[in-house]
Amino acid sequence: MDYTTASTDDIDSVVPEEYGGMWFFREPLDCENLGITLLELEPGGKGKHHAHAADGQEEVYLVVGGEQADDADEVGDPELTVRLGPEDDHEAEVTLEPGEAIRVSPETQRQLHNHSDARVRLVVAGAP
Repeated sequence: MDYTTASTDDIDSVVPEEYGGMWFFREPLDCENLGITLLELEPGGKGKHHAHAADGQEEVYLVVGGEQADDADEVGDPELTVRLGPEDDHEAEVTLEPGEAIRVSPETQRQLHNHSDARVRLVVAGAP
């Protein structure tokens, strides 16, 4: 039997804590093809605008939950907004709640936004 485990306790986030967190699991899990990331975005947070045309990686974003922001009295429902298309003139916008996912092709430009008042937690999976 061959398997590997990993935890955010053992992986350094590549995003400063005040913005949320981003943990890359590919190397700690010894994945050959699949990239897997846990991403947390604080209210008002956003990811970088990007595409994967050069490396042919499709990505799936799955919202798995959220939690109350440190400065909020009440937690709202976490939502992730995915803007698709050019940065200054996106062609589509998809809003996801916990339990919902979107697949984005390698050529499609995208950017993630948290417009809700709760921290959004999502899993990002990608592979060529």
